[in-house]
Amino acid sequence: MTTRLTTYGPWAVVTGASDGIGREFARALAKEGFKLVLVARRRQALESLAKELRSTEVRVVDVDLATGEGLARVEAETRDLDVGLLVASAGFGTSGAFLDNAREAELSMIDVNCRAVAALTHAFGHRLVKRGRGGLVLLSSLVAFQGVRHAANYAATKAWVQ
Repeated sequence: MTTRLTTYGPWAVVTGASDGIGREFARALAKEGFKLVLVARRRQALESLAKELRSTEVRVVDVDLATGEGLARVEAETRDLDVGLLVASAGFGTSGAFLDNAREAELSMIDVNCRAVAALTHAFGHRLVKRGRGGLVLLSSLVAFQGVRHAANYAATKAWVQ
């Protein structure tokens, strides 16, 4: 019987692992026997999850994926691992009239929801091709399929992921 672990490999990287869908992906992958790299900004939340998942090996990488430094650190801290699966779950949205929102928040959302996904997919994609197997899970949203009033920029970032 082929399992996800034998299909993909021993290590999975989960971004956005501090809560929500990313946290649940981490829990499910741990049950499947994956070793995990948990990535998010909130170290305390990641360490709490790591303690919960004590049945497997876990690395915590607390970074801001909106920054080049954060992306580089994810790559550097996983370089020695046989990563077979990337779950790109990190993301956030703004709401309200676009022009009423802070420009930095809107640009940071593009950085996390698009730029980080592109950078990590590119980096890990090369590694997966080299090892001859692996997988990428890129999370989007139903709003990707249509513009949404007071969330147009968020919807556009999720359409980009699609």
